[in-house]
Amino acid sequence: MATSTPFAGPLQVDAWRLTEQALTPAQPLLCETLLSLANGYIGTRGTLEEGLAGQSSCEGTYLNGVYSSEPIQYGESACGFARNNHTMLQVANGKRIYCELDGERVELSGALEHQRSLDMRQGVLQRQWQWQSKSGKRLLISSQRLVSMQHPELLCIAYQVTALNFSGEIAICSELDACYAPFSKKDDPRVGVFSIADTLNLQQQGFAAQQGWMLHQVHGSDFAVCAMMQHAWPAVANNISQLQLKPGVLCEQALWSLQQGESASLTKWVLYRHQSVADTTDLVQRCALQLAELSQHSFASLAAQQASACQQFWQQADVQIEGDAAMQQGIRFNLFSLWQSAGKDGRSNIGAKGLTGPGYDGHYFWDTEIYVIPCLSFTQPAVARQLLGFRYQQLDAARQRAREMAHSTGALYPWRTIGGEECSAYFPAGTAQYHINAAIAYAIRCYYLASDDWHFMREQGIEMLVETARLWLQLGCFNPRRDGAFEIHGVTGPDEYTAIVNNNFYTNAMAQLHLRFAVEMAQKLQAEASEQLERWQLSAQELALWQQAAERMYLPVDARLGVHPQDDSFLDKKRWDFAATPNDKYPLLLHYHPLVIYRHQVLKQADVVLAMVLLDDAFSPVQKARNLAYYEPLTTHDSSLSACIHSIACAELGQLAEAHAFFGDSARMDLDNQHGNTEHGVHIACMAGTWQALVFGFAGLRSRYDGLHFAPRLPAQLPGLNFRLNYRGRVIEFRVQQGQAQYQLLTGEPLVIFHDGEALQLALQQPRQRPLLAGEAV
Repeated sequence: MATSTPFAGPLQVDAWRLTEQALTPAQPLLCETLLSLANGYIGTRGTLEEGLAGQSSCEGTYLNGVYSSEPIQYGESACGFARNNHTMLQVANGKRIYCELDGERVELSGALEHQRSLDMRQGVLQRQWQWQSKSGKRLLISSQRLVSMQHPELLCIAYQVTALNFSGEIAICSELDACYAPFSKKDDPRVGVFSIADTLNLQQQGFAAQQGWMLHQVHGSDFAVCAMMQHAWPAVANNISQLQLKPGVLCEQALWSLQQGESASLTKWVLYRHQSVADTTDLVQRCALQLAELSQHSFASLAAQQASACQQFWQQADVQIEGDAAMQQGIRFNLFSLWQSAGKDGRSNIGAKGLTGPGYDGHYFWDTEIYVIPCLSFTQPAVARQLLGFRYQQLDAARQRAREMAHSTGALYPWRTIGGEECSAYFPAGTAQYHINAAIAYAIRCYYLASDDWHFMREQGIEMLVETARLWLQLGCFNPRRDGAFEIHGVTGPDEYTAIVNNNFYTNAMAQLHLRFAVEMAQKLQAEASEQLERWQLSAQELALWQQAAERMYLPVDARLGVHPQDDSFLDKKRWDFAATPNDKYPLLLHYHPLVIYRHQVLKQADVVLAMVLLDDAFSPVQKARNLAYYEPLTTHDSSLSACIHSIACAELGQLAEAHAFFGDSARMDLDNQHGNTEHGVHIACMAGTWQALVFGFAGLRSRYDGLHFAPRLPAQLPGLNFRLNYRGRVIEFRVQQGQAQYQLLTGEPLVIFHDGEALQLALQQPRQRPLLAGEAV
């Protein structure tokens, strides 16, 4: 059962802002995560410009898709074990700016007041604080920071200093720092060791005219990274010095005299760019030319571009809810974070922690396909396609991984990766999760149903479907002991508290969907007389075998309990003793050996319940209710991926109070740090799942071949809900007011949608209304 906690985060509740208002942050690492900025390529944590002397901090600026690689050390190894780990890079910190007054460093410890605010409508982090020296002199310091959506390689800072009660000389130092402190949390396997010194090898650094730059080669991979800074100093500045403080640290310093009440403003542009080591001869020169051009844009003009990009995003993606300001802030923060961190170039993805921190080494998981892409397919379809394009770019690596796992044909996508290579050192909860292939097929299907993008399917989607589908017939078998039922053995499902089992229900059910969809799309392509099937050596016999496996897929129901067994052995195990488990022993994975957990009926996250949500009408409402009633009490929700799925399941069954409680847990998962590890980065899948809980849960949206189906049920705590969907070239608005659901076509051709099974014709600017469904559907 969900136990939604009251608002307990360090930031004030506001519909469009995250505001920190304190002299010293009570939870500095958490605030650094929550106030992060990103644009899909650059991500930078919300650290202070001058640093946080004497307090815990996790500095980090990251480049999506750029990683270091090092061998995984095993005490005992075996064939097919993952060989190398990829780690998202920390790159040079370009945010570093600090002042000195009378030889005294201006630091937060001398602050009289302090406020920071992330404006999600503008995409800008603003800061203002007052500082007093030991002699009583006061400065007002303000800054604005953005990571440009218009120019993916650019970070820009506007910095201003005002002398409040004195006249005198001050110094401002602006650095490019590639020597900042490492970060690790050795007692938590979800957090790796991040050390910029261990991943970047300095090749060159220096100043040229107005620019300071450094070039690094990445340890263990084929990347070179250039970081470059340029400044516009105030006219009153003098004695501007360019200093190479040490290898990996460049500093530009200016001195000037201020009269009381006078201000001086500084603009800093920082450029990041990477490319292959083999092609670095002119990388610095190209960066210099690009930065010189970008520095012609003032901060104000860049901020105007940023606001325009944000406006376009919110116009399509915003969700408005009534009755709960904290939940409204939560859903907007989650959507904003998704948009910031998602790769938008087809060569990068979105990590489990986005671009906000070091959690999970920056790896990409199934989070993208099961949680993120269904959300983006209806809100930002162009970005969804780019994320699928990333998987297509790594298809050859997936083919190679299949060969390593003794599969003669097909492709096996890695459970966790950045560059396409399997990085999971613990195979029972990594490589054994073959359902990653079905997750990718599911995401392709979601995108296709929402977009009708046949060009993508023909050029990329179907090839991925075919190659990943080929694994199931090699992994499974038709078992004569069960009348020829198709079974899949030796796999791990989403519930990582049970590993390497036979007939994991979720895996079998998703493999069935995968095989059927692959057959359907291959046959549609075949009808075009395409030569691609021949090139892939896909025969009619192979398609028939896929169809046969799908039809005979083993999906049992336990005769006594009336539920789908999670796997062949799950229902025979002893139940976990929750009453004897103290609260400080959660998550279980940090306190009990895996074998202890594997012996019990206990779940980390939704498994059978997730299958019911994803597979839509493949289950009767009665069967869904039975499964939910049995498995929810066994679920710890130790995974942040779980609460949102249970919210959807409860909403569909009309259990609205429970659905709202689960929604609350997911909506403010990070703002309230409910899992106690947001300081290492946000929970991206949970953020996308929050949108799903509202749209798939309370609005009851299902995307099927005949169109969009809605079955809206709202809890009393959310009397109003409003969002837009991008569907097959149209924009549709859904709105609930005074117990009525309203559907309106804003752009595009007329279409038919369904409200509780009733067909509704939508035409431009002609809203249709229908009453909400009652709770307790079953």
